[in-house]
Amino acid sequence: MYVLRLLSYHPHLRVTPRNCQRLLLCSVMVAQKIHDDTPLRNVDFAVAWGRVLPGERPVPVERVNAMERVFLGALGFDLYVPRDQYEACVSELHGVVRHHSATSPRLPLLLEKHAAFMTGPNRARFPWIAPPPPRRPKRAKQRQPDT
Repeated sequence: MYVLRLLSYHPHLRVTPRNCQRLLLCSVMVAQKIHDDTPLRNVDFAVAWGRVLPGERPVPVERVNAMERVFLGALGFDLYVPRDQYEACVSELHGVVRHHSATSPRLPLLLEKHAAFMTGPNRARFPWIAPPPPRRPKRAKQRQPDT
């Protein structure tokens, strides 16, 4: 949604092989921060970049910070997405997957495996996802001596 919005605000911009991954990183990072109550930090995205794209040069956290500032500025900090627009975009993505599943039969299976992996017990394998805080043991109530 944010990349589409960015392109509508700046029609002179083009998505190229050189900028598409960074645009995706920025849009996912901003969306995750808006959506989650406990968002990941920019350093987490810098680490994730190296894990997701091991052949790419590492992106230092300072660069991630700068990309986020430029991305937000280019959007004019317009981050609200109405529910109907969100649902229309999700529906369109489902259509794209269905359309390409005929020519790429592995695509739906890969998406299912990815979703199961990210929500299952393997989630703990990602070092940039903070583990839940340890639970404090409940204190036992002390009985008052009978007098």
